[in-house]
Amino acid sequence: MPTQSLNSHDPRNLLQWRPVHLLLALFVLAGGTAAWRMMENSKHFVDGSVQVETEGTKGTISGGELVLDLPVTVYNGTDSAIVAVNMWTEAFACPQEDSPQRECTRLHSSEQSFDMHVQAGSSGSESQQIRTGLPQTMAGDHVRVKRRLTGITSDVERAEQRQEGP
Repeated sequence: MPTQSLNSHDPRNLLQWRPVHLLLALFVLAGGTAAWRMMENSKHFVDGSVQVETEGTKGTISGGELVLDLPVTVYNGTDSAIVAVNMWTEAFACPQEDSPQRECTRLHSSEQSFDMHVQAGSSGSESQQIRTGLPQTMAGDHVRVKRRLTGITSDVERAEQRQEGP
């Protein structure tokens, strides 16, 4: 009985992967993913500066309380480590997403300190969640969250503060 062999140009040959082919494909995929992430992160680095992003910040009203998710990502382009980032956060209940600020009810305001420990030339992320009660009356149920950077502390500044003492 004659044996059948597949022509090397036959499309069915594409489905005859060996384990080594799968490992090679995974290696190429992992390397490509890492390279893409490095390129994405490099857009955020500016020599001699620190970029702070708060993408993903959101507020919701759930179970009779305000829930704030407060992420922070730091891209450190300086020569020293970043050890802390301070942010001021305000949350408002508004009738609609595009309502003017004067029509909204302030639900929360506070400062958060994020311990970061981001080395020179690298990035790091931290997140905090705040849960708090709600007032008896609110202007609406759409939550608007505003955040602003109030301070960045480097390892050099922290060392100087310790030397100066109380």
